Amino acid sequence: MVWAGLRKRVLAGECVYGMMIRQARDPGTPVIFASVGYDFVLIDMEHGNYSMETVADLIRGAKSAGIAPVIRIPHLETHFISRVLDAGAEGIMVPMTSTKEQAESIVRYSKYTPIGQRGFGTQTGQTDYKPLKALEFMKEANEHTLIIAQIETREAIENVDAILSTDGIDVGLIGPNDLSISMGIPDQLASEALGQAIEKVVETAKKKGKASGIHIGNTELIRKWKSKGMTVLACSTDIGFMYNASKSTIEEMKRP
Repeated sequence: MVWAGLRKRVLAGECVYGMMIRQARDPGTPVIFASVGYDFVLIDMEHGNYSMETVADLIRGAKSAGIAPVIRIPHLETHFISRVLDAGAEGIMVPMTSTKEQAESIVRYSKYTPIGQRGFGTQTGQTDYKPLKALEFMKEANEHTLIIAQIETREAIENVDAILSTDGIDVGLIGPNDLSISMGIPDQLASEALGQAIEKVVETAKKKGKASGIHIGNTELIRKWKSKGMTVLACSTDIGFMYNASKSTIEEMKRP
């Protein structure tokens, strides 16, 4: 099994950079982002209109180019987690993770014994379709599967110490838009209150030996939080890139 090694880099404290695929369906899409130097792609099943077959194709495209495919599942359910990992995802991100109990369920569904209770299926995308021995592969998968709890509710901020204390959770990643809405300050992404909440996640992650991260379409804010210790940094979406590049291009073409 060939891994991109994303989890080991994250656990070593390295900065890793990604973006989110929400619209494109062709397996070549993650290859484009690999070619310009991104470390991972978030494939969005929460807000993207993706079937499992399309997600599996995008995972295979990412793996062919050596970029780590991380899937944002739509909801905390074992069948979402097990299927994307069986397809070969190198990590999962679970939205609206707000309690320790939810964090523990994520780990239970994502990791093989002795850490979790994930069922083993051989000759799938995760084993590159080879009939591998269960014991050997389960150990390898446990070492390489990155687990991201998305911190995007007021409740999650209150429980962040317990969430990031959960064995098996590797990253607390801020969803700033939903977090601002949950805090009653929608769209105020530069507000002091939101900044304090994010700071709490960053500092808690440091104390627990975990990583913190963010997904936002603003490189200035990403650099700000990187300077404070965030290391899992994702910017924009395929839609955002297409919209912004096409808009600026047509504006340039229309100039006299």
